[in-house]
Amino acid sequence: MIDSVIFDLDGTLVNSMGVWAESDMIFLNNHGHEYSPELSYALRTLTFEDACSYIRREYSLDMSDKEIAEEITEIVRHKYTHEIELMPCVRETLAELSRHKIRMCVATSNSRELAEAVLISNGIDGHFEFLITSDEVGTGKSDPHIYISCAEKMGSTPMSTAVVEDSPHAAQTARKAGFFTVGVPSGHYDDFDELEGCTDVRIENISELIGLISRPC
Repeated sequence: MIDSVIFDLDGTLVNSMGVWAESDMIFLNNHGHEYSPELSYALRTLTFEDACSYIRREYSLDMSDKEIAEEITEIVRHKYTHEIELMPCVRETLAELSRHKIRMCVATSNSRELAEAVLISNGIDGHFEFLITSDEVGTGKSDPHIYISCAEKMGSTPMSTAVVEDSPHAAQTARKAGFFTVGVPSGHYDDFDELEGCTDVRIENISELIGLISRPC
């Protein structure tokens, strides 16, 4: 039975995927470069720090990774604090899972500052026991360490822990590590079809997660 859930943030809990593409565009335009949609595809599997390093190398920018990170963070900070909204049915689903006393946390490749800001601004931070970022564990979601760390911290096992992801590569990582993986559509990248082969269950809406916790995985 599922007793714990690890949620991805961007594209799973909050409708923020387009914000990152927009921030890439604004940042590059500010430095005289043209944005290409392929950049967002290249960055989506990286940690925030690694993404900044990639941008610096790809566009031969005379900036440090830290300077790039600060500028991009400034671009998106306002949106994460004031504009980004929840994905459909997230608020109701979290409330119901809390009612069932399911333990929950967030595992994200985003920065802690932005992740905390958007959870707080949408009033859902209280549902989660903790938040872990890829930068904090030292690996991206191509490595299962972030999920394993979450499960250990919640005192659960992979078999009794659901990982909810919109990203096929991240879901596949969790699935290979023995977690019960649930794929949800982010509305970006056209990844929903690909999720079918990377997850144990693929759902159209996160509210369907409620029915999954009451049956054996």
